[in-house]
Amino acid sequence: MNIQLYLGSYTEDGSGQGPGVQRVSVDPVAGELTVHATSAGVRNPSFLHRTFLRRSFLNGGSSLNGGPEGRLFAVEELDAGQVVELDPDTLAVMARVSSGGSFPCHLGAVGGLLLVSNYGSGTVSGLPLDRPWGAEPLWTVGQEGNGPVTDRQEGPHAHSTLALGEDRFVVADLGRDRVDEYLLGEDDGVPDLVGGLDLPPGTGPRHLLLEPQGEDGTVDLWIVGELDAALHRARRTPDGSWALIGSPVALAPGQEAAFPSEITAHPGSGERALVVGVRGSDTLAVVGRGDGEERLLRTIPCGGSWPRHLAWATDDDGAPHLCVAAERGHRLSVFVPGPDGIPVAQASLETLSPTMVLPVG
Repeated sequence: MNIQLYLGSYTEDGSGQGPGVQRVSVDPVAGELTVHATSAGVRNPSFLHRTFLRRSFLNGGSSLNGGPEGRLFAVEELDAGQVVELDPDTLAVMARVSSGGSFPCHLGAVGGLLLVSNYGSGTVSGLPLDRPWGAEPLWTVGQEGNGPVTDRQEGPHAHSTLALGEDRFVVADLGRDRVDEYLLGEDDGVPDLVGGLDLPPGTGPRHLLLEPQGEDGTVDLWIVGELDAALHRARRTPDGSWALIGSPVALAPGQEAAFPSEITAHPGSGERALVVGVRGSDTLAVVGRGDGEERLLRTIPCGGSWPRHLAWATDDDGAPHLCVAAERGHRLSVFVPGPDGIPVAQASLETLSPTMVLPVG
C-alpha cells in the first residue's frame, strides 16, 4: 500500500527547517515515508499546484509536449515573491518568475492562467500557461481596505483564489473580510472586479471550497474564517448576486487560540461532510452540511502540531486517505474515512516543516 505525494515545506531560518519540495511515497500501514526526489534551491515553497495541460512552455521560448504527469508549480513565500515551475519527476527548476507581490501563499488556475495570491501585498497576479513567462506577470490586481483585527488586518491580504467557470474567479482577502469576484479581461487584459461578498468583521477569510447547486448556475461557496475560527457558507445566484446563508459553524468551540487552515470534502460520508484543519487547537473539525443546517459533528486530534494543509489522496489500490501536513509538529498524519464519516487515525510520519500535501496522481 503506497500513497504518492508531493510535499511542500518551509526552508528558511525563522520559517522552518524543511528541504523544499519533495516527491514521496507513504506506506501508512508500515509507517514508512520514502523520498524519491527533492528540489534544489527552492525557498519556502509553502504551496503547490498542478495542471494537466498538454503543452509546457519554458523561459527562453522553447516548448515541450507535456506528458500525462502534467505540470507542477510552487510559490516561494518570500518578501520578493516568486513562482517556480518544477519537473514533476525530478523536481528540477524549469522556470522562475516574480509573483507580482510579496509573500505569495497560494496558487490556482482559471482560463489558461496560473493565479498567484500574494498575502503580503494583498494582490493576485496572472501568469500564462500557454507560452513562456516574461519578467513579470501579465497583470496584478488588488483592492484597498482593512479589518478590525489590527495585528492581522492592517491592510489587504489575498490568501487564496478559486475559479468560477472558465472566465472568472474569486479571491479570499483575509485583511478586508471580503470575497471579491473578478471577470477575466479579453486577450490577457486586467480582470474586472464585478462583485463579491462582505463577511462579518473579523472573519479573516482564508481558503474556499465550491459546491455547485444546480444547472441554473447557482453555486455555494464554503469560506474558512481564519480569524473567527468559523466556517461560513455563501450562495451565488445566476444573476451574480452573493449572500450568506445559514449560521457560521464554530470549528474549535472553547478554544482561545484557533486558526483554521485548509478545507476539503470528505469522501467517506456520501460527500455530505467537510473536514477543516484547525491550528492552535491542533484538531480536525468535521462539519456535517445541509441546506443551511450545518453543524460541527466532531473534532479529533490531527496527529501533530499546526495542521497547515490537508488533502485526500488514494493509495495504489484506490482507497482514500486524508493526509495532513502538521507544520510545527514536523509530521505527516494519515487518516482513513470511518463508517460514520469521522476520519480515523492510521499513521503519523516524520517530515520537516511540511506546509502542503498534493497528490501526485
